[in-house]
Amino acid sequence: MPDEPESSRVVTSGPKTPEVDGPLRKAPAPRPSAPRRSGRLRRLSRSRSGIAVVGGLVGALLGSGVMAWRSDELPFVARDVCWGSLSPDVEHALFSDTDVRSRELPLRRATEDDMHTECSMQGFGADELESEVTASVRTLGELRGAQAWSWTEEYLSSRMTPLGAGITGMASSTRAWVALPASCEERSYEPGEKPPLRVVTLASEAADPEGQNEVDARRGLDAMSRAVVRLANGVMERYGCDGPYSDPSKLRRAPEGNELPDVDADRLCGIQGVRLPRWAQGPEAEVVGTTPGTTPGTKPGASSADGIWACDVRQPFGPNRLRLMTVADPEMAGVVSRVLGNRATRLGGDGQGAYAGGLSVYTADCRSGRVAFVAHEPGKESESHDDKSLALAVLPSYVKAEAKRVGCGELNVKVPSNPAP
Repeated sequence: MPDEPESSRVVTSGPKTPEVDGPLRKAPAPRPSAPRRSGRLRRLSRSRSGIAVVGGLVGALLGSGVMAWRSDELPFVARDVCWGSLSPDVEHALFSDTDVRSRELPLRRATEDDMHTECSMQGFGADELESEVTASVRTLGELRGAQAWSWTEEYLSSRMTPLGAGITGMASSTRAWVALPASCEERSYEPGEKPPLRVVTLASEAADPEGQNEVDARRGLDAMSRAVVRLANGVMERYGCDGPYSDPSKLRRAPEGNELPDVDADRLCGIQGVRLPRWAQGPEAEVVGTTPGTTPGTKPGASSADGIWACDVRQPFGPNRLRLMTVADPEMAGVVSRVLGNRATRLGGDGQGAYAGGLSVYTADCRSGRVAFVAHEPGKESESHDDKSLALAVLPSYVKAEAKRVGCGELNVKVPSNPAP
């Protein structure tokens, strides 16, 4: 990988480049080299009057607050951003009628500090910050406890659509991620030693925006899914690993209203045998989200990310909310298995698990590898204990039903008869 400056680099993008309708390209175009100075600019720079003109122009630009640019490149010349991965048309699709500026940290930080590096894109209107999209490359294998759960809750939620087409990744209108192949590691590993899971991500606004209209949701999903794949391709090119990926096809948006399954006391989230406890049943309970493009109770598709499934249930006029999640991708299941610390109460049965407050996690080693099952009540403290936990009450029936679907066979969960108060 070529050397990069240690300090962050800031650029202001040029005019918007309109998107052109047409067939999806199979591979990203090679990154253009920095443009050469025009003959007129070279002639100006050689004369005294030209030096004064060029010097005055540069001084005016700096004085007006225009940010730094690369050698031989004027600031109003559009260029690819975020480690040369995102072309101007892809970048501007993430924003609405704004002046976009970017700041990035060196890509090699993602391997040097074993955690992450970032690129921030900010949209300005009338010199005021209106929106921001953050790209990152990070190692999920280093995440534990609250950090691991925060990433899981945001990037594996019921709003996320699998990218498909052989890509391990998902996208929504405000979040997206793609797992990098093992060939992206810069050092060799011993036989049997697995490299840590590394992903590229995009994040904008809230992970679960309230009241987002269908047009904005559709536009955001299209822009985020295309941008995260281009970002992954750029990172893979810089690392010299496998790739690239083709642009994703038009993804299924998050289902709404009548598209969602009804809440049935014995068929929660559309899965036969998953039951709500009697004290949590009520006519007002409803499913408010389920992974787009999936059918409850059916086997995962060819893509490993198709094995990530989530469903959200809520009672609009009651205190109980519930998220159920199955993570059948072994590497992602490893991340989920680390979300609870040593203070959690252990669960027995055919696998391994624990619970703390409103969060219950159970894992098992199946034919396809490790699988994680999650039941979570948002808003409850993860390190507190509750003898009337909705998540813990639903977990056994959920694990039993989902284990059969993902090929784990019969899997039973044993809950302590007297949960810790």
